[in-house]
Amino acid sequence: MSTVSAEFIVDFLPRDVRRRGVLATSRRRSMLLLGLLGAMVVGVACHSWNRFHEAEARRGVSLALTTNATKVDDVIDRLAGEQRELHRYLSVYDRLALPVEQSDIVATITNLMPDRTSLSMLRMEVKESTAGKGPEGAAGAKPVAAPSGAGNVRTPAPSRWMEITIRGYAQDNADLYEFERKLANTKPFAAVTVSENKPTDIARGRIQEFAVNCRIDLDVQYVRPGGSPVVSIAKGGAQ
Repeated sequence: MSTVSAEFIVDFLPRDVRRRGVLATSRRRSMLLLGLLGAMVVGVACHSWNRFHEAEARRGVSLALTTNATKVDDVIDRLAGEQRELHRYLSVYDRLALPVEQSDIVATITNLMPDRTSLSMLRMEVKESTAGKGPEGAAGAKPVAAPSGAGNVRTPAPSRWMEITIRGYAQDNADLYEFERKLANTKPFAAVTVSENKPTDIARGRIQEFAVNCRIDLDVQYVRPGGSPVVSIAKGGAQ
């Protein structure tokens, strides 16, 4: 014989009270979910707002740097232009700044001329040999060696020099060759030669019209008697 057991649950609460409890619990659960959702939405919004302003600030800095900062190519081009300008300036300065004063050259020449000679024309021309060219500008030409005036020691022509042409009149050939000898034995004159010598008739007789060519090296520093340099800057540095 089997035994059957039964369990009965009796709810003593009224049905309307139970319904209100269920509604209150459901409403509370919904409010909690809505609060949690609102907190999440506000947090995400705040984070997005902060990220937006941070990105906007970075973008502004990048635009400012891009607009105001100089590009590397511009810096290189500016430096190259400054170097070219400096090279042009130094080239012009090398051509204009001479290690000897023109007034000293003229005074020395006139002081060396004998009493019976006169000066009619003096031309001074600065020349420079380029790479691979001789002093006369011919490509592949070798430097011209010329007597220095002291013992006829032949020295090569410099890369920068001054050619001087002296024209005048002498009483006779003796005065002319005396002037040539004095000029050849005086520094800084070199390669002294008589390029023209012809007699010229005048009312009181005959005189010699002459032209003397010489050269002054400009790649060295010349020193006056007493030790002071003629100028403070020279290309070569030799005295």
